[in-house]
Amino acid sequence: MASLAKLAEKLKHEKQQAAKLRRQTENKLKAAMSLGRRSSSGLSSLERRIEDSKEKLGEINAEFNQILSRKESIDRLIQAAQERLALETQSKEQAEIDMANADSDAARQSASERIAQITEKIGELESEIKQRESAAQKLVKLIESFKKSKDHTSHQLHKQTKTKPSLINLIKKSKSDSEKLKKQFEIAAKKETAVSKNLTKVTEKLEMILAKKRKAAAKRAAIKRSRKKALTKKKSAAKRKTSAKKTGKKQAKNRSKTKSRR
Repeated sequence: MASLAKLAEKLKHEKQQAAKLRRQTENKLKAAMSLGRRSSSGLSSLERRIEDSKEKLGEINAEFNQILSRKESIDRLIQAAQERLALETQSKEQAEIDMANADSDAARQSASERIAQITEKIGELESEIKQRESAAQKLVKLIESFKKSKDHTSHQLHKQTKTKPSLINLIKKSKSDSEKLKKQFEIAAKKETAVSKNLTKVTEKLEMILAKKRKAAAKRAAIKRSRKKALTKKKSAAKRKTSAKKTGKKQAKNRSKTKSRR
């Protein structure tokens, strides 16, 4: 009885410890699995951002190359216009010399008309160069803006690409930890179940012994009450008998006194 009670207490303690270990392992397992899910989700999100950054960078590069081509084309047009302007300026200077050296009104009139035509052409070329240079200046600013955007996107892509391996390692670690913790959880759960079964068996045995003891104690108490009742009944009978004897003697004595007076 005492050994069973001690065993039951020991098993209760073991059950509490096993349940505690099982809960701790379960919580660690949930945390590891949650970390794995968050890391996988983070990796998927990161991969989408990397693809978006690559796509954005490709678009920036394409537009950047187009702008550079436009800038180069405008620069060529400006250079060509400047070359034509230089030629027209030389032609104007030559026409002015011809006009100064003309020896007839007709020659001077012809030189004057040439100068007017060249002056108009020079004005057109200067206006064209001015417009081209203004457009080129706008493209220069746009090119600077695209360079900044390109550098920023490239930096983001580099940073995202650099982050990816750490996330992959984190996923691998969480997966490895989850597998280990699953095994530990299964072992802890089995141990808790085994201890619970043993505790149930010991408790049932203990209850059977206690039940037998209670039954035996009840039986002894019933016997004791029966004996006490029989003893009380016997005493009552003896008391009634003694009382009857005393009453008989008293009646006999009274009858004797009555005869004597007569």
